[in-house]
Amino acid sequence: MRTRIGGGRAAAAGHAAWVMVAVVLAMAAGTRLRAQARPAAPAAVALTHVTVIDGTGAPARPDTTVVIRHGRIAAVFADGSEKLPEGTTVENLAGRFLVPGLIDAHVHITGRPTTYEQYRTLLDGLLQHGITGIRDMAGDARILSYLSREALLDERPWPNIYYSALMAGPTFFAEDPRVPGTSQGILLGGAPYMRSVDATTNLRIAIAEAKGTGATGMKLYANLPASLVKAITAEAHRQGMLVWTHATIFPATPMDAVEAGADSISHTPYLAWEAAPRVPQDYRSRAYGPFLTVKPDDPRILALLDAMKAHGTVLDATLRVFEQEAAQEPGAVGAGIMPWSYAVTQEAHERGVLVDAGTDSQGLPSGKNGPDVSASPTVLDELALLVAHCGFTPLQAIHSATQVNALVVGQGAKRGTITPNKQADLVVLSADPAADIHNLKTVVEVFKDGKKIVGR
Repeated sequence: MRTRIGGGRAAAAGHAAWVMVAVVLAMAAGTRLRAQARPAAPAAVALTHVTVIDGTGAPARPDTTVVIRHGRIAAVFADGSEKLPEGTTVENLAGRFLVPGLIDAHVHITGRPTTYEQYRTLLDGLLQHGITGIRDMAGDARILSYLSREALLDERPWPNIYYSALMAGPTFFAEDPRVPGTSQGILLGGAPYMRSVDATTNLRIAIAEAKGTGATGMKLYANLPASLVKAITAEAHRQGMLVWTHATIFPATPMDAVEAGADSISHTPYLAWEAAPRVPQDYRSRAYGPFLTVKPDDPRILALLDAMKAHGTVLDATLRVFEQEAAQEPGAVGAGIMPWSYAVTQEAHERGVLVDAGTDSQGLPSGKNGPDVSASPTVLDELALLVAHCGFTPLQAIHSATQVNALVVGQGAKRGTITPNKQADLVVLSADPAADIHNLKTVVEVFKDGKKIVGR
């Protein structure tokens, strides 16, 4: 049963909110027409004498030229081995390092800012640090739709925003205190991007409405049985949407999600429930798994990881958020959570499961008056944990934040590597991140769709 907020006035307010979104989108469409009428981009730009770390996990390539034209990577070759197009602007980057734009595969940006200025500060700050894409994993799609289109229409030099529409069982909407803030003015569980579902739901219509919000993927959160997970996944895929789930969906298990065809599953600690005697019905138990009684190499955990590899399911590990909770508020998570999570993430990596880089944060640490743009983005902390505790080399960690994350948001063919014909989302660094993952902090220049946003 859905819970009402404010009775009939709430429904009217929800309708008014969606009318406002339609108005904003119409304005954005007009802006796009104006943008299309702008003069053509200048001639090609060649970044020469740079060391390229291409995002595939391959070794770095020193003394390389990368040609950018019409927003894309036109060519990548050894310095001097090919002739540059006539009229090319040359930028000598000797001593510099070039990586693809980074993506944070798990953020929630609509939680804390309350004004447009704070959203702008956050998104401006992320791009300044080389974050060219984010995946928002459940928020107010009315806000996300607007911010996403601002970035896509080139009105703002922001990271691209790919976001989810959430589905969960009815009890989630009655119990979780975060829901009202993401769907103000709409019946709880009735927003097309925050939907309560059960066996009677017309999934074809519900998912079509979710897709209509501009969402890239369906996020399956909690209180769903295996049968619904399977049905939602099949219908979402039929309609061209990705499916992103919690690793355990309570009562659906991680294996249920993998066998249903989920494209990614979030939170390594929740994998522990695969080997538990039983899975609780209440999703609020999610961080209190059997970490002291189920060993990381339990045969049931290893079988799950092998199934993920076979199905191509990406592990959205999100280690940082649990590491912080374990340090700051030990009672908020189960005992032994971090050693278990590090070991299982490493096991997944060694067995060939793709591991993305997501933080379950806003993307930047909080400051006194909003996002702290002077601080490093939180995805760099996630990468550091992969290297320090999970057996990743710096190159493999960069691969997670670039090529793997592009795949997770459905952009694998367009972004994520320094490869001809892909969008030129590029970050120039002053120090070698292959030698030390923390050197990803040494941003000198940032290119978004071939345009230099940071640097001279």
